[in-house]
Amino acid sequence: MSAIDLTTAELTADHLHDVLRIEQDSFADPWSLNAFRNFIVLYRTSWVALADGRVAGYIVTQWVLDEIHILNVAVDKSARRAGVGSYLLDFLFERAVQRKMKDVFLEVRESNEAARALYSRYGFAELGIRKSYYQDGENALVMHRRVRRSERPDEAEGESDGT
Repeated sequence: MSAIDLTTAELTADHLHDVLRIEQDSFADPWSLNAFRNFIVLYRTSWVALADGRVAGYIVTQWVLDEIHILNVAVDKSARRAGVGSYLLDFLFERAVQRKMKDVFLEVRESNEAARALYSRYGFAELGIRKSYYQDGENALVMHRRVRRSERPDEAEGESDGT
């Protein structure tokens, strides 16, 4: 795995061409342009990871009260296995601490072993299964993690949050 130099920016209309390309390369049932536009307009809780000014990955979230729901995460094929997914999760958890959020939830395909491994490394635990969640009938695993007061990657594993 080779690390790349990344920066973060709020997801805007300027990023949509690259985001849609990554989305279509990453998922069998990709989000539409309108879905991304709606999140840009309605929420300001989606970000891109940029490498040399180009979108290397993105994360789309929804924040309600003290909870975050990760709705969509993808990394460009050329940037996979280079720490982009970890970078986006680190950024998200730093923001979560700043805004005093308490919980993060997500759904992930049962067959997506790479994503499941990443989320497990970040301390997410499986809560249950949503049967036939995806258009093709595949189940989703529901995962959860508490937000810690201090978020550093080395703290994600093994730290008890007292619950």
